[in-house]
Amino acid sequence: MPTIADVAAAAGVSKATVSRVLSGSPVPIHPSTREKVLATVKELGFRPSSVARSLAVRRTYTVGVLVSDIGNPFYADVIHGIEDAGLPNGYSLFLGNTNFDLERGTSLIDSLIDRRVDGVIILFSRGSDAWLSTLTQHGIPTCVANWDKPLRSPGSVEIEVDFRPGIDAAVEHLLQQGHREFGHISGPMDLHTSHERKTAFLEALARNGVSSRRIHTLAGDFRVEGGREAARQLLTRKARPTALFTANDLMALGAMAEARALGLRIPEDLSVIGLDDIWLAAQMDPPLTTVALPRYEIGFQAMSCLARLLEAPDPFQNEALQIRVTTDLILRKSTAAMTSQRR
Repeated sequence: MPTIADVAAAAGVSKATVSRVLSGSPVPIHPSTREKVLATVKELGFRPSSVARSLAVRRTYTVGVLVSDIGNPFYADVIHGIEDAGLPNGYSLFLGNTNFDLERGTSLIDSLIDRRVDGVIILFSRGSDAWLSTLTQHGIPTCVANWDKPLRSPGSVEIEVDFRPGIDAAVEHLLQQGHREFGHISGPMDLHTSHERKTAFLEALARNGVSSRRIHTLAGDFRVEGGREAARQLLTRKARPTALFTANDLMALGAMAEARALGLRIPEDLSVIGLDDIWLAAQMDPPLTTVALPRYEIGFQAMSCLARLLEAPDPFQNEALQIRVTTDLILRKSTAAMTSQRR
C-alpha cells in the first residue's frame, strides 16, 4: 500500500505539502502543485489513514449506536436513516446490541468511549443515568429516543415519540367494528416505552366508556415467543378478547400464530393490531393492521441533530435539542367487524 512518502516522492514535493493538499489546509499552495499531488494520489491509489486524520483533528468521525434488540426488524429502518444522515458527512457507525441488559449496555458504553467515538445514539428506553453522566464526563454528545425522563441537558438530543394519535385511531377503529372485549400484550413493564403504549391504549378505551372489566392485559417481551405465550393465556380465558392490541409487531406475529394454533381465524374470530409497521407487517397472513412509527425519520433526525452538535465549536455550550415524532394507523386485513355470533 502506497504511503504519503511515496506520493511525495512521485510528485516531487514534500510530505508536508501532500498532507496540506489532502487535509484542505489554508496554507497557500500553487494550483499546479495541488493538481499534481491529487493526480499522483489517484495514480498510486493512495488512501489517507483515518487514524492519522483522527489524531490530527482529534475526531474519529464515528458514532456509536446502541439498540435494545438487534433481532427486531424495527431497527433496520432506523439504522438506515442514521446512515443516510451520517455517511454524507463522513460519519461511520459502531453498532452495539444491549439485549435489554443494563450491564451489557454499560460495557458497550465503556467500549465506545475507548474507541473515541464522537457521539452516541441510544435506542433503548431503559438506559441508565450513569451512561449519560459517563458520556458527558468524556465530552461525548448523546442522542436518546423515548427516554424515561426529559434530558434538557447541554450536548444532548432527545427524540420523543407521541404514541397517542396512532393508538387513539386504533381504538376508534376497533370500536367502530363493534368490538367490546379487548386484550393488550405490553412490552416488559420495566421499560418506559411499554408504560407509554399501555397507558395510551387504556386511556383511549376509558375515554370511550369501555369498562376495565372488559380489558385484559399481560406483559410480553417485545419478541415473537413472548407474544405467543401471552396470547395463549389471554385467548384461553372464558371471556376472551375479540380484539387484541400488541405493543409491537413481533408480538403480534406470535399472537396470530398462537391464535391459529387454538383454532381461531384472523380476523373473523380475532382482530389483531400491532405497533411499529416493520416491513414484515405487510407480508403477514393476513397483512397486519398496525400503528406506524416513522422509523427512518427517527434515525435520520437523530443523526442529523447529533451532527449539528458535533460540528459546533463546543457541543456542551449548546442547548439540548428536542425532536417530536408522531404515529398513525395503517389499516390492513387483520381486523374486521364483529359478527352476530360473537356479539
